[in-house]
Amino acid sequence: MMLAELKALVLLAETGSIQAVANRIPLTQPAVTRQLQRLEEVLGTTLLDRRAKPARLTATGLAVLGHARKVLAAFEELKNAVATDATPAGDFRVGIAHALAESGVVSSLQYLKQNFPDLNLRLTAGWTNELIPKVDKGELDAALVMVAGARDSLAMLPGPVLARDDLVFLASRNLALPRTPSLGELNRFGWILTPDTLCGSRASLRGAVEKDGSQLRISAEVHDMALQASLIERGLGIGMLPKRKAASLKRSGLRAISVRGLDLQMQIALIRAPYLGKLQAVVDGLQENLAVEFRRNQSR
Repeated sequence: MMLAELKALVLLAETGSIQAVANRIPLTQPAVTRQLQRLEEVLGTTLLDRRAKPARLTATGLAVLGHARKVLAAFEELKNAVATDATPAGDFRVGIAHALAESGVVSSLQYLKQNFPDLNLRLTAGWTNELIPKVDKGELDAALVMVAGARDSLAMLPGPVLARDDLVFLASRNLALPRTPSLGELNRFGWILTPDTLCGSRASLRGAVEKDGSQLRISAEVHDMALQASLIERGLGIGMLPKRKAASLKRSGLRAISVRGLDLQMQIALIRAPYLGKLQAVVDGLQENLAVEFRRNQSR
């Protein structure tokens, strides 16, 4: 890249002599002379008028000087972009799994803006199986993801688990159901679930229903949990939501029901890109704040 040679040229323009450049770098005077000669050889032109004492830049040398300063400034920007101790600034690209758009997450994003005011938050919503590859490819700097399923066979997430929550089955209080209904009895009403066909809890539910000799009956597929709860409350089907989320909805027309032989859990994790540079502190802060928010919500 010849950065040392370009720096020598810029210093010569600033100090006026090769000896002064040698003192600044520091190098010997012959070493600085060789740097300037190498730069001339690479560019195929004469940068110094050596007839003058001390040598001064030629017209071509002055033109090259402007470009040299731009190159050195760009390289400093590059170093700052990957420096872990640099002030975080610019775009911070974070993914959030659909089911995790809640007040605790919003509070953590607000924390980022308060503590890193030069950040531009770029948020992407998606399913966990969509977000993880985006982090691996460097398209996202971090992502808050979740996995759900049978408690004893949950898939591993590539990041620290920040929170766990039970999944509860919900039905309308107007449905005539026994205290502990069977899956077969629930399946007759149909299920109101998220469209995520790769969701582990949905796969566990399907497996249990099919083991019971039936086919999983879907009444509706809905992204938004509040809308799911409204449909369930009106008796359009049976649903399952994270326990904390179900409680926060405060729907008087819903009741939680126990299902024999099906114990489901959700885990939440924050995954991060491998080479974050100055954004390392941002992700560390986000992880710590999310953990606090999740603990606060679970204690309510």
